[in-house]
Amino acid sequence: MRAASLARLFLAGLAIRHLTSWRGVLRPGAAAGGDVGVHGRRAALPVTASDHLDALAHALTAAGWSASPRYDQHPALLRVVTPELPCVGESIRVKPGVGGVPWFISSAGDPLAPCHDLAGTCAAIAARLGPLVAAARARTEERD
Repeated sequence: MRAASLARLFLAGLAIRHLTSWRGVLRPGAAAGGDVGVHGRRAALPVTASDHLDALAHALTAAGWSASPRYDQHPALLRVVTPELPCVGESIRVKPGVGGVPWFISSAGDPLAPCHDLAGTCAAIAARLGPLVAAARARTEERD
């Protein structure tokens, strides 16, 4: 076979592989029906909102917060409270941001941090809840 024919066959194979490569792409969140994830990015397993919230729950628990999942609700939520004052807390959900990158969103609708930045999300939650917890503790101490 001539070199030109081999080159054409090679290029045709690349074109076919490129045209059908989308079939093997798993978009994170696609299996759960959620719109969370980055389009076209390959993943070994689909990543859902509850996967991101589980990772955040582990990070928050390590930081001293109490986190309880509320995955039976739509959208899936993670309730974050301080163990001493369970009446003061925040409900966190996951929503796609710019370019489809998933972000943690507060119950007020404010973006906290991208889902890959667990430390930043923990710091943002502490910054939001810290003053409320301190005020609630001070008020509780005044009553006693």
